[in-house]
Order: sequence, then structure tokens, then C-alpha cells
Amino acid sequence: MKNVRVFYRKFGSCKYISHLDTNRVMLRAIGKSGLNIWRTEGFNQHAYITFALPLSLGFGSECESMDFRVLDDNEDLSAIPERLNACLPEGIRVFRCAESVHKPAAIESAKYAVRLEPMTEGEISFEELKEKLTAFVDLPEIIVQKKTKKGMKDVDLKPYILSFEMRDGEKAAFDLTLPAGSTLNINPNLLINAFADSIGIELYADITRVGIFTKDGEDFA
Repeated sequence: MKNVRVFYRKFGSCKYISHLDTNRVMLRAIGKSGLNIWRTEGFNQHAYITFALPLSLGFGSECESMDFRVLDDNEDLSAIPERLNACLPEGIRVFRCAESVHKPAAIESAKYAVRLEPMTEGEISFEELKEKLTAFVDLPEIIVQKKTKKGMKDVDLKPYILSFEMRDGEKAAFDLTLPAGSTLNINPNLLINAFADSIGIELYADITRVGIFTKDGEDFA
């Protein structure tokens, strides 16, 4: 038996498939592909898969991963992406399969590529939007309400912005790195919604997760 990790991209209309439904899609694809993977024991046996870091609904991703165990130690891992892609919908594409190295508990941060635009066209120029966003992120503190196990709580996002960099171009686009993992997970929408409230403009945000990193700063992939 061999522990393997499949890496895949999620884009297009598949961004709106929930995490639970993504689990179902992957299980069906594995079944159709004919992969012989480990199944749970007991009365209701089923194929067992796990995801390192569930993706929020509406987010795209270039770096998702899924773990399972193949029963054949001689399984050709290089052939698994093609076998799964033949059974997956357009918008989910496996690009690599390898034996797992890092455990999901090692994940500490995630990087996002974000593009903002006003919901009402012409309400604000992209240049002004970029200037206001830069000034907002430069504030000494950014207080937002975050849902916790004990209810809503005021949280200062400023210490959790691990990196922020505007991208060149006409659009208001930037890269943002935030804590992620089982211990602490900061959704980029917390920052985006706080910024939108501060300028009084409703914004559309296109968000793609482009990197997941371990506590040592290594790429989880």
C-alpha cells in the first residue's frame, strides 16, 4: 500500500462546486478511472480520500491536493493524472501525482491572487481603487469581525498580512499571503470586505489560491 498525493487545479464554473461536492466528484472519478485504492472497513465500506486545505466556495486554485492510498505498490503514479482527468468535469484538472511528503498539519500559510473591480461600472477608477487599497493595507491596524467557536470577535488583521504586493497593470490586482491551516485560517474576504466597507463601494473579487506553504516556508506541493 502506498500513500499518494494528487495535485489539481480548480477553475471556471467548478469554482462554485462546494468542498463536499468536490469530495463526491473526486470519489466518482476515482471509481470510474478504475484506480484500486484503500477503502474503509466495516459495514459501509467506501473509498477514503482526504484534502489538505479545503477551498472556500467561489475561489479558484492552482494548488489543490488530495490524498489516498493505492493498494498496488507498483502503481504507475505518472499515469494517474491522465486517468483521473478522463473522468473529471472541465474545470478540475489533475497535473501531478506523487508520494506524499509533508503532512497537512505542516501547512502554515496560503498565497492568493486577487483582482478587484467595482460592482457598478465607472463608480471608481482602477487607479483610485489601487491607491485606496494600498493606503488601507498600510493602516497601523485593520479591525474586522471574525467568526470563532465562541461567536463573533473583533480581530486585528494587520499582523496576519504576511505579504501584500500590488500587481502591475490596469486592473486592481494584488498578491496576498495569509495564515492557513488547521490552527489558524484567515479568509482573504475578511480583508476585502473590510476595505469595501471603508470606501463605501461594493466590490467584486476574483480570488485564486496560487500557493500553499509549510511552517518552514516550503511549497506544500
